[in-house]
Amino acid sequence: MTAFPVHIKEVMHLYEKGLKLKPPIILRKDNSEPQDVVNISAEAKRKQVLEQLKKTVVERIKTSY
Repeated sequence: MTAFPVHIKEVMHLYEKGLKLKPPIILRKDNSEPQDVVNISAEAKRKQVLEQLKKTVVERIKTSY
């Protein structure tokens, strides 16, 4: 890949411009907003446990042979 001086100058200009900007609001930590809460139903939890159990059993079978 070839980098021409014009391209390098443009990149440096954009980099300097970015350094002068304030950090985006997304990056600022604001503890006033509530945290997301996830509730998993009993059936979903049971399915998840069974899936993990299946993976464990299959992995043990593969490693034993």
